Amino acid sequence: MLRVGERVVVGPVFERAAQLAFYAVLALAPFLVVLTSIAGFLPSQNTIDQLLSRAQSLMPSEAFDLVSEVMADVVESRSATLLTVGLLTAIWSASRAANALRTALNAAHDLKGDGRSFVRQQVIAILFTLCGAVLLLASVVASVVGAGLIEQVGSSLGFDAFAEARLWGVIRWPMAVGSLVLLAALAYRILPDIRPRASASLWGAAVATVLFLAGSRLFAIYAEKFADFGPTYGALAGGVVLLLWSWLSAIAFIVGGEVTAALPGARPRRDR
Repeated sequence: MLRVGERVVVGPVFERAAQLAFYAVLALAPFLVVLTSIAGFLPSQNTIDQLLSRAQSLMPSEAFDLVSEVMADVVESRSATLLTVGLLTAIWSASRAANALRTALNAAHDLKGDGRSFVRQQVIAILFTLCGAVLLLASVVASVVGAGLIEQVGSSLGFDAFAEARLWGVIRWPMAVGSLVLLAALAYRILPDIRPRASASLWGAAVATVLFLAGSRLFAIYAEKFADFGPTYGALAGGVVLLLWSWLSAIAFIVGGEVTAALPGARPRRDR
């Protein structure tokens, strides 16, 4: 706790988070292209709408409006060219955020550089980006399927609609939180040029998820009820709020990486 606290207060966490947030905002539109392309192969037709609905509960309204507009533009402009060469470009661009997170996690482990080759680093970033997109969409599909199962089970047991909604509300959030923990643990395990213990990755992922959910909710309340970005930033208000939310989210995931690095048991990779 002392190590993590010192690195957060006087270390490079805030600066690394700013770098990661910048790349994450730049990678937003390409990542949405990847999401919509993968979602086209899923049986559920409203997967993207369900994902946006889940994001709306975490993001400030100005940031969510901007993201939903970008998503609408991506869906409207999707074409055969976009799904071939354009998709490859989108995957590469979206992986830049994962690449920035890899650099931040290497710094959390006090690594001066990455001993893996440049090609290997980029392949890992791309694979992690694709895994993240698939995991997010899979969690949404599981939620849709789970809601249907709860309805069938509730009907067979004589539950009314209110009881079914309450039961699904209890079950849904652990599924969403579990997908975030799994994604963060995967990042802490494969992105840095060091292999931490699986338990350390899970502890760091749990801390990052709690900080991310709590920070997102508190910032959304602050942005909607106390702050007024419109008069100050005008047309840029949505972008500023999105960037601030991305920065706070990046802090959460980098702190989780610092927790993983502070726990013993990590060892250098031998598969370079």
